[in-house]
Amino acid sequence: MEGKPPKTIHIYNQKRVGFIGDKVMVAIKGQKKKGILVGMKQMQKPKTPRFDTNNVVLIDDNGTPLGTRIFVPIPTILRTILKEKTRAKGADYTKLLAIASRFV
Repeated sequence: MEGKPPKTIHIYNQKRVGFIGDKVMVAIKGQKKKGILVGMKQMQKPKTPRFDTNNVVLIDDNGTPLGTRIFVPIPTILRTILKEKTRAKGADYTKLLAIASRFV
């Protein structure tokens, strides 16, 4: 990875604190992009693993990922979190889970 890591600009929830599965807006090389938090250093809800690094998967407005592969391990609880958001918001996050290579 070259350059600076992405900076979180906005978190799309009521608490203003991000958790796994939340939608965020990040700044990468002067551009605004949307993403889903898939791994975090801070303490999470019960049965959610804690990671060494903060991980974001970039998505477009429909919820489909911008990349073709995801190398970081995805927590299995993310399946249930994204299923609820898929029905509620109308975005389709199933493709994000389909291209993930590892689950924790």
